Amino acid sequence: MTSAPFTEKNSEQISEQTTAQLIKLLIAIIPNYEESFWHVDTELFGAIAEFDSMTLVTLIGEIEESFDISLDDDDISAENFASVASLTELVLERT
Repeated sequence: MTSAPFTEKNSEQISEQTTAQLIKLLIAIIPNYEESFWHVDTELFGAIAEFDSMTLVTLIGEIEESFDISLDDDDISAENFASVASLTELVLERT
């Protein structure tokens, strides 16, 4: 018996938990949208008017605190903050 299926399933669960936690942060920071608006494919940077520089700074601080990680200047890019999915990938890479 191999551990690959378990590892893949565990990795998927961690990704889903990370996404859920990020969505909770986004709901708290940008409360103008219903909870149902937020999902893994929700576009952020450039797609949501409220996702401005102040929101970005707040979100970075909340991510660093919630996930106990540090984001470098190189991590702060439109690509990494393009969607909930890309943000999840960034957080998972740093944890």
